Amino acid sequence: MGSVTESGWERFEASLYSTTSLLVFAEGESLVVDPAISKDEVAAIALRAQELGAPVRTVLITHGDWDHVCGIAGFPEATAVMSEETGEKVASGAAGEAVQWAAAEYDIVPAGAPRIDQTFRRGSTVSLGPFLVETFPLAGHTDDGSGFRFRELGLLIVGDYLSADEFPFGTSPAAYRATLIGLIETLRADPPDVVIRGHGPPSGVADALAIAEADLAYLRSLHTAVGAALSGGDTSDEARAAGLAVDLPRAAPPDLEEMRGFNVEREIEEILAAGT
Repeated sequence: MGSVTESGWERFEASLYSTTSLLVFAEGESLVVDPAISKDEVAAIALRAQELGAPVRTVLITHGDWDHVCGIAGFPEATAVMSEETGEKVASGAAGEAVQWAAAEYDIVPAGAPRIDQTFRRGSTVSLGPFLVETFPLAGHTDDGSGFRFRELGLLIVGDYLSADEFPFGTSPAAYRATLIGLIETLRADPPDVVIRGHGPPSGVADALAIAEADLAYLRSLHTAVGAALSGGDTSDEARAAGLAVDLPRAAPPDLEEMRGFNVEREIEEILAAGT
């Protein structure tokens, strides 16, 4: 088996949530972003890297949600790289506990407990073997999210943002709005060739931009509706009803419907906190 001399990438889709794993290869080695989800699915990624003559030397993680860290253990000889913030989630044991919960909840066998070998500061450019990776913060869905740019390959990796398979939800609607504004600016002023989403297939710039703008419009409408209710003297229950009446940017999968209410609760908390 020869080694790979040309660079390239391949996407793998897990059976749950259309979750993306991305294999990037060059100069006889590979880097995998967010290997997921089951042990067998992760093993298939490793096998493909071997078939290419480019074994996986680096695992790069976008954020600490269980479905993005559950495959790290499938590459025991690779270096597991993530942001300082994601590293804290892994080091604390919280990410590993979430993987164990998901294994029972979804009846899956994960590759094992996540680990951390190397961290980076979001906003820095890191050299990982033959790959030069631009990193940038993606806050809102979680507080530890990272995006990646492989400029030579034309790839922009955005974690759990800009997905046509789900609507935006997260720990901070305000931070999510700011992240979307930044992504929209990037897509317009410095567009990649391909956008890689954490859930769903890759997209071109036009499709990603349309999703970003629709998601931002939803979160702005949610902020306006809840803010108007609270500033007008409505109760939290009335503000909650106003938030739930805001149309989603796209249909919600049944298992994500509860996150609509989660968004409203986070919006109420942020508005009330800002007023104190």
